[in-house]
Amino acid sequence: MLVTNLPNRQVHLDFHTSEHCLDIGGQFSEKQFAEQLRRGRVQSINFFAYCHHGWCYYPDAVHGLSHPNLKTDLVGGMLKVCREEGVNAEVYITVGWNDKASREHPEWCIRTQDGKILGGPGEGHPHSARPPGWRNLCLNSPYLQQVLDVTAEVLQRYNPDGIWFDITRELPCYCERCQASMRERRLNPESPEDQKQFASMIYKRYLKATTSLIWGINPKATIFHNGSCKKGRHDLFVYDSHLEIESLPSGGWGYDFFPMNARYFTQLQPNKQVVGMTGKFHTAWGEFGGFKHPDALRYECAQIASLGCLASVGDQLHPSGRMDPETYRIIGHAYEYLETREPWLKDARPEADVAIMATMEMLFDDNRDRAIFGATKMLMEKQIPHVIIDETMSISPYRLLILPDLARLDPGFREKLNRFLAQGGSILASYESGLDINDDRFALNLGAEYLGRSPWDVEFIEAGPEVSKDLVTSPFLTYRGGMTCRPVQAQVLASTWGPVFNRTYAHFCSHRNSPVGTKTEWPAAIQHGNVIYLSHPIFSIYHEQGMRLHRDFVMNCLERLYPDPLLTCSLPSCGRANVTWQERENRHLLHLLYAAPAKRGNVEVIEDIIPLANVQVTFAVRQPPKAVRLVPEGTMLPFTCSDNRIEFTIPALNMAQIVAVEYS
Repeated sequence: MLVTNLPNRQVHLDFHTSEHCLDIGGQFSEKQFAEQLRRGRVQSINFFAYCHHGWCYYPDAVHGLSHPNLKTDLVGGMLKVCREEGVNAEVYITVGWNDKASREHPEWCIRTQDGKILGGPGEGHPHSARPPGWRNLCLNSPYLQQVLDVTAEVLQRYNPDGIWFDITRELPCYCERCQASMRERRLNPESPEDQKQFASMIYKRYLKATTSLIWGINPKATIFHNGSCKKGRHDLFVYDSHLEIESLPSGGWGYDFFPMNARYFTQLQPNKQVVGMTGKFHTAWGEFGGFKHPDALRYECAQIASLGCLASVGDQLHPSGRMDPETYRIIGHAYEYLETREPWLKDARPEADVAIMATMEMLFDDNRDRAIFGATKMLMEKQIPHVIIDETMSISPYRLLILPDLARLDPGFREKLNRFLAQGGSILASYESGLDINDDRFALNLGAEYLGRSPWDVEFIEAGPEVSKDLVTSPFLTYRGGMTCRPVQAQVLASTWGPVFNRTYAHFCSHRNSPVGTKTEWPAAIQHGNVIYLSHPIFSIYHEQGMRLHRDFVMNCLERLYPDPLLTCSLPSCGRANVTWQERENRHLLHLLYAAPAKRGNVEVIEDIIPLANVQVTFAVRQPPKAVRLVPEGTMLPFTCSDNRIEFTIPALNMAQIVAVEYS
């Protein structure tokens, strides 16, 4: 695997351009292109060689794939400018979607079990008003060779700094070729498990073929396969020189998607760079004339940097080839934040002593992501720096592990956690977490006997005095039933109440669940030593319902296990706080951000940036620091230090601020 040193401040320049568009690149100007790169403070750009419409943007492309209305060599012209300007240049090649190939070779398309093309818009006249759709291409067809031919041609003609492949996925295919190939390997095309195995084999064959081709020609080229960045898939990461997280907050991903994923992918390998991709669009890709407010994009780039990642902003080039000056004014506003802080961002790694622990079963099932999302949302809203890890990763750096809802344990994982506990670590587990993966019993010593699932459709939690701070005294709704257990040695922290009855179509009361009934014999929360167990899927519930009572209840429990956090600060719940460490400079960087996304229509937007005054911060230091200062401003902050904890106040926080804690 290549160890990369990609620059920050990247642009992903989309150019999916239909054959119905004329004069392609006719207004491209090397001078204007260079001016906009400088205006946007761009250090790296990914521009198109081969797009979803199936066209190449350089002349005399292999297989006659040059766009029929191409007026200039866009790939060559852009690459020439990048080399003159010292800008890193990657080239984009489509893989999974290709309109031209799918129209001319429907036999190359992925087929569903009923024989239909996957992703297609259905049958109809070409000029009908049916909605457009990208058809998915099968990589077990001659189409793979076409992708390889374009890749080889681009490398040999232009020798770019890297190749960026798009829409690469493991998708089952029921075309005749795939069914025949499966039977040759004694796999059953009707078996979902066999289909999954075969799809993975075909995907890895594509990964090996493209990666070997590129590194065989240019061993220093960067490679990324968009779609390979899947949590838990360590078998795929070896084919990427770095990782990228596509996450346009206003385009359906939301503002919490990137932080959750970044907290996992930055933990994979210490030298593997992670890029966070957002966009300049009001919504998402392909939106000509849509603009995000400059302050919103600046916040997104600040958040990416706060998690130790590089920033990439998506744009879409006009078919004429002319770069939009307003787009690069907006990008430049965001990238000015990163450029002026570059000394405090370079080679900075996230640091935390709390980890959300996810099992492979959770990571491989998208529906189980809700528990991870709910846990990370709670911690982000309380400004607790944390990471997300899986059971293959080291747990020694952490003081507290959170096992959210669905983390059942195999024997190896159980022993790993037992060693962690024996060394003084703490665990908070919920619902199925802590149960044996093959048996309905507790695999961890929770000081209780597992009894089974609750008979109730919903339940209510009554917090005991140990965990009742700022909560209501009445039992509060969980929206779901939980697990039941009998405490043997454990201390009961909260009780469970059942409803009057379960709601059915024939047996119901009012609009939702029935009222609180009687207290059950099983608890809602117990503690045994340095382990707390919550019997409800509290993190999944929080992701779905967002009730503050649930978060406050969990935080009260966490305080018993984690009484002296790495970082505390007086930010509201929309505030975000992260910590990075620069080894060479021997300093911590505390990143504090505040903006409140609002949903308008189907889009999350950031508009009102409200400055905060006198933000109070405490931080656990490695040793008494020699200085605490705002950067890049250089303003020294007075601080006190006691028992290796410092306290200080940030006089004003206007959207984002970095504080350097410097050691001798």
